[in-house]
Amino acid sequence: MGDEESLRLANTIVHPHGLSAKFLGEARSVGVGGDFRTYTRVLVLIGPHPGNEVLASLATEISNQTGINRVTFQLAAATS
Repeated sequence: MGDEESLRLANTIVHPHGLSAKFLGEARSVGVGGDFRTYTRVLVLIGPHPGNEVLASLATEISNQTGINRVTFQLAAATS
């Protein structure tokens, strides 16, 4: 699965939770696929914090469906 297809699928997964997904620049994460190392882009989820359980579930689903092996969440500074 290519990067653009992976990103499109990741966005389909996270949009119902009010989040969007984008790649973290050209950063790559190393993983293992079979007997080989894999280097996939790092995905960032952006939006309101949906809760840790939801984030964990989304990260697992994205990894299982897209092959992306690193999913992060962008924290925003608190406003008053």
